[in-house]
Amino acid sequence: MTLPFWIPLSVELWLAAVITTAFICELGLSKSHVKEIALGGILMIFPLAIFQLNFTGTFLDGMVIIDPLARCFKVFFALTAILVLLMAQNYERHLKGATNEMYLLILLATLGMCMLISSNNFLLLFVSLETVTLSLYVMTTYLKQDVKSVEAGMKYLILGAISTAFLLYGIAFLYGFSGSANISAIQERLLLPDATLTWLGMGLVFVFAGLAFKIAVVPFHFWAPDVYEGAPTPVTAFLSVGSKAAGFAVALRLLHPLFQQGPWANSFLWVATLMAGATILYGNLVAIPQKNIKRLLAYSSIGHAGYLLIGIAVATTTGTAAMIYYLYSYLFANLAIFLVVVTVFNTVGSDEISAYAGLSRRSPLLAATMFVSLLSLAGVPPLAGFMGKFLLLWSAVQRDLLWLVIVGAIAVVISLYYYLMLIKQMYVEEPTETSAITVPATTKITLYVCMAATLLLGIYQAPFLKLSLESVRDLF
Repeated sequence: MTLPFWIPLSVELWLAAVITTAFICELGLSKSHVKEIALGGILMIFPLAIFQLNFTGTFLDGMVIIDPLARCFKVFFALTAILVLLMAQNYERHLKGATNEMYLLILLATLGMCMLISSNNFLLLFVSLETVTLSLYVMTTYLKQDVKSVEAGMKYLILGAISTAFLLYGIAFLYGFSGSANISAIQERLLLPDATLTWLGMGLVFVFAGLAFKIAVVPFHFWAPDVYEGAPTPVTAFLSVGSKAAGFAVALRLLHPLFQQGPWANSFLWVATLMAGATILYGNLVAIPQKNIKRLLAYSSIGHAGYLLIGIAVATTTGTAAMIYYLYSYLFANLAIFLVVVTVFNTVGSDEISAYAGLSRRSPLLAATMFVSLLSLAGVPPLAGFMGKFLLLWSAVQRDLLWLVIVGAIAVVISLYYYLMLIKQMYVEEPTETSAITVPATTKITLYVCMAATLLLGIYQAPFLKLSLESVRDLF
């Protein structure tokens, strides 16, 4: 039975309606309600994702795919957008009255991400990807009077255009080989024994390179530190979690079968694992000397991208499920840290690590949130990050990649050093100012929720691991 087109696109159509409504309000009808419309609209994604549980398969002539993986990532993107919207609310005074436009851009980027994970056609995938990236380009340069913000936006735009060219070039090769823009059809064709042509390998390399830029893995990571430092902090948070997850979602959708079997499986396994190992080491080593917390978090994010790439490379049930679990643990810990960064910046006006000296005396809640979240990112038990790292490294053991496990374990120790140095600043160093830092009520609630989620995911893993396994079941 053919379904009405609105059922497989219910999330995307709803977000489009919310964006339209918010835009009309911004034109003058009710400017003060744009934030509430945005939050309410994002919250509706959760029941819509539950509604789509009854529908699995490809729709609209194979252009759209609805499966557990798509639903899982749509929930992820909704959670990310909600936390970033709340963060932007706390950052409003730095946006110089242009807050509603920021909310609209966050909604637009979320729409692109949701379309992205449901795309089963290269044309729809490319349009979705550009919807996300164009929104992020604008948000990165949002502080027009800030030289660093403009510089970050220019770098992101130029390097993003290059990565898009790589991706399009690779898509052109794959289309020329298969005669189809349907992703499933191309994957089936690539798994045949005769799919060994050199130019076809070039096409796959170009696609992989374009995606590697989006997830900021070595050697496609150079844009991340400058962009993270220069962009408004809520945008940096969105880049570090939402954009990164979108890149991994597309990589999982496109490349997963190629890592499992076919003539290119062994070559891609070694390329991806070498990149993962280099990314893990580079990100964690270069984070050590950083003095700016956003640059430190940028290099930390690069290191985490290396761990996540293991889940793509090993192409096992354990590895891909661990990647999903790791992303959710990373979401709550990383966004909690950025929310603290915004709150501290509002008070002290600085993103330097030295500004966090004595934070535990000025705001015990902010310091405790940073403490829990940093240890989770480092992989300390019983927090969520530990189980994510353990499962990803265990999946590497299953593929006999012991050298990668050793690299990952060494990087855990390295990351503990610079995370503990930041904790030392908060709990040991004397503050330069003794006045208490005011934390808004919504921020307090959000921080408590993020800390609780980080602890719950780490202590009570079974149901969340089961959901992670369920989300990737159709890939195997």
